[in-house]
Amino acid sequence: MTIRTRALLATMMLLAGCAAAPSITVKHRVPYGSSIAVVMFEDCDIANQADCDGSGLNAGSIFFRVLSQKPGMHAVSLPRPVGPKAQLDDDAAVAYAKAKGYRYVINGEVQDYRRAGVVAFHSSRASISVRVLNISNGQAVASYTYQENSTTHLTTPDEMLEDMAKQLATAIINEPKKQRQGNFLLYKGNSGG
Repeated sequence: MTIRTRALLATMMLLAGCAAAPSITVKHRVPYGSSIAVVMFEDCDIANQADCDGSGLNAGSIFFRVLSQKPGMHAVSLPRPVGPKAQLDDDAAVAYAKAKGYRYVINGEVQDYRRAGVVAFHSSRASISVRVLNISNGQAVASYTYQENSTTHLTTPDEMLEDMAKQLATAIINEPKKQRQGNFLLYKGNSGG
């Protein structure tokens, strides 16, 4: 085995070790055409990590943008009713969105957000925890938790968050059944006797 092959194999193993499947639970999908409020997320709170400041607003804005681009979903951005580092529990998020007249609300927290420079000793990373809540009963219809690290220093935390938002949007929307589900030709035969 050449040095190049060993280096390639080691890189692939490293990348595979950093990739983990997101934890996503969907109990009920959001009906096609529904409006969903996205409350800006809570900032991460990691000591001596300046990138945490504003991370919740950034992540919430990305989720809002991705969800609003999804056909069959009308997303609305709501400002955070508490400070960026203050906890907003799900009951308070439901009450806040209910007062505004929405059927579903997304509430979440950024757990980690770090940008790495081109030449850096640490990798970019992003981690979130998000719940999609039904306003009528306050129950979570879906939850999503994921942490991603960029070992190549080419992926930004914002790109990671956009991928996470796309995964959530795809998982929660209830696509309508198409009028024609196949190209079938029905033959009734000759009814004459």
